[in-house]
Amino acid sequence: MDNKKKVSVVIDGKVYILSGSDSEAHMQRIAAYVDNKLREIKAANNYGKLSQEYKNILLSLNIAEELLELREELSVIRQESMENQQELYKLKQEIVDKEMRNDTANKLVIEYKTKVNELQKRIIDLETRNAKQ
Repeated sequence: MDNKKKVSVVIDGKVYILSGSDSEAHMQRIAAYVDNKLREIKAANNYGKLSQEYKNILLSLNIAEELLELREELSVIRQESMENQQELYKLKQEIVDKEMRNDTANKLVIEYKTKVNELQKRIIDLETRNAKQ
C-alpha cells in the first residue's frame, strides 16, 4: 500500500499540494522554511527587477549556502565528537590502569599486614622464650 500523505501548503501566497511519506507537520515545516527564505530574498533591493529564472536561482543558492554551512558545521562537530570519544576512551583506560594498580597495592597492604602480624607473633614468642630462660 502507498503510504504517501498529501498536504496543502502555502509558499509565496500560493497553495501547493505536497505528497510524501513524511509527516504532514514535517512537510509544513519544509514549506514554511522555503516561504520564509523567499520572503528574506524578496526584501533585498532590486528583487522585483530580476527575471523569474534568476529569482529561482537566487533562492536555490541561498538554501544551498545554508545547507553547505550546516554540513561543514556537522563535519566539525563529528570530528570534535570523535576526538572527545578518543579522549574519553583514554581517560577510561587510565582509570582502569589506576584501579588495577590500586588493587595490586591493596593486595600488597594485606600481604604486608599479614607478614607484620606473623612477625609480631614471632617476636612475642621469642620474648616469651627469652623471659623463661
